[in-house]
Formats: sequence, C-alpha cells, structure tokens
Amino acid sequence: MLNMPIDPVYYQLARYFESLPRFDQFSSPAEFREAINRIYAERNRQISQFENVERVEDRVIKGRNGDIRVRIYQQKPNSPVLVYYHGGGFVICSIDTHDALCRRIARLSNATVVSVDYRLSPEHKFPTAVYDCYDAAKWVAKNAEGLEIDPSRIFVGGDSAGGNLAAAVSIMARDNGEDFIKHQILIYPVVNFLTPTPSLLEYGEGLWILDEKIMMWFSEQYFSKKEDMLNPLASVIFANLEDLPPALIITAEYDPLRDEAEIFGHMLRKAGVEASTVRYKGVLHGFINYYPVIKAARDAINQIAAILAFS
Repeated sequence: MLNMPIDPVYYQLARYFESLPRFDQFSSPAEFREAINRIYAERNRQISQFENVERVEDRVIKGRNGDIRVRIYQQKPNSPVLVYYHGGGFVICSIDTHDALCRRIARLSNATVVSVDYRLSPEHKFPTAVYDCYDAAKWVAKNAEGLEIDPSRIFVGGDSAGGNLAAAVSIMARDNGEDFIKHQILIYPVVNFLTPTPSLLEYGEGLWILDEKIMMWFSEQYFSKKEDMLNPLASVIFANLEDLPPALIITAEYDPLRDEAEIFGHMLRKAGVEASTVRYKGVLHGFINYYPVIKAARDAINQIAAILAFS
C-alpha cells in the first residue's frame, strides 16, 4: 500500500476502513450484511442531507420472483432515466447504502434515477438478482409515461456487482429482441468469475475495500454450483457481445477488478459496440462512494451525469 501513489485522502480514511466489519468475523452472511449495511447507511444519511432532489419516492413493484423495492429520484419530468444497481458482491449493501450517490447523480444530471433493491445472496442464489434487475428495468420501460421519463433514454448502470448486473440486463434485453436500453454505465464491474488477471494478482491482497478473499467468499454465496460461473449472465465477458448498447466503463487504478473490466471494454469494441473505458488514477475499488472527499470520484460522477444529460 505505501509504495503506491494513491490519493492521500485514503490515509486519512485508514482508521475508518480498518474498523469496518469483515465477513469472517460473523457466523452468517446475514449478520455480516446487517453490521456493514448499518454503517454504510448511516454514512449515507449524513451525506444525503446535502444532496437535495426534487422528489424521492419508494415503491414496491412486481417481479417474477416476488416484490422488488425501488427508490425513485426525480429532479424534473420527461427526463432520461438511469436504472441503478448497487454494488456489494451480491451479498451486502442496499438502496440505502447508495442513497447519496443516486441523489448526486440525479441532481447533477437532471435525470431520474431508479435504484433497485434486488434480492441478495446467499438467501437468493444466481440468477435471482439478474432477473430482479431485468424485471425492474422492464417495469421502468413499461411505465415510462406514469414515471414521467423519456422512454427513448433509458440507461442501466451500477457499481461492482451492480455493474455486472447492468451488463447482464443488457444481454438479456438483446437476447429477448428488445432495444429499450440506450446505454450501459458500468462502474468497476466484475465481469469474469473464472480467469485471474494481472490486476487481481497484483492488488488481490493488502488493499482496503476489496481483496481476493472476500471476492471468493462473495462468489461462494452467489452461486449454487461452480458451473454457474460459466453462465454468460454471470461471467458476462463470455457472452455474445454483439448488438449491445453503448457502454461507459469506469475503472480504478488499484483495483483487483481493473483489468477484467478494461478487457471487457476492449471485447465490446471488438464486437462492434461503442464502448469507452476510463481509468481513474490513484484510487481503489469502491472510490465513487467516497465522492465527498475524493476528487476522482466527483470527476467520475460528473462524467456519468454528462452522459445522462447529453446522450
């Protein structure tokens, strides 16, 4: 860590990061989730008060596997919409832990953001989360008039596990012959559960936020069997990538997931998809949630807001 030219703010946050609960301190995933979500949600409440959005509404919608809670952030009607999937390894986090981020995106872009509280593992194994996320995106498309959003400007996006889910939703829509998704916004997504990359080998140990141990643990919770890792709705890098919506892929310099996400961008372009990959220097996985103190995170959110506003 000390040999890396990371943003100096991280050293000011070191005590906070080192105090966070770890998965191996708890007897069950549910206990770990409850503990860490409480901390993340409280931090979000403190930040969210500075991110005023004209209208914020929680709703419960119907999905194939049951009810799905969504939170709608709207600055102005007849706007583009970002259907957002939070990160957390498919196991932790919620719409509450990503509330401030969604508020900021909505506020800066004047877009509507629909944040999806998809079902989590291990209680709900793959592909339940994928189906929840797809069903939520379809609900947005079908209810565009009532939501007062522009049906021709529907974006899907997410961070980490949520970036994986956004890519999977885009693949599902394409496979179903649907073209309602205009753009993908993939923030340091996991796209490959099978093949180690140089960044995983280099940064998979000793960094805050994400390391190889917790990545393996997340995978164990998400999948019922190892063969599911081959599924193109899981390891999306192995899917047919032709005819997918354009993509913005944001990566972090010191992130175990960096290389697989950047390779995914290359493969999208090779498949004829318009895809841009932007690496933010000096930051770690998860940096975008620390935008109050990390400039690169604010820059990344500004980039996302610009795409929503002007695409």
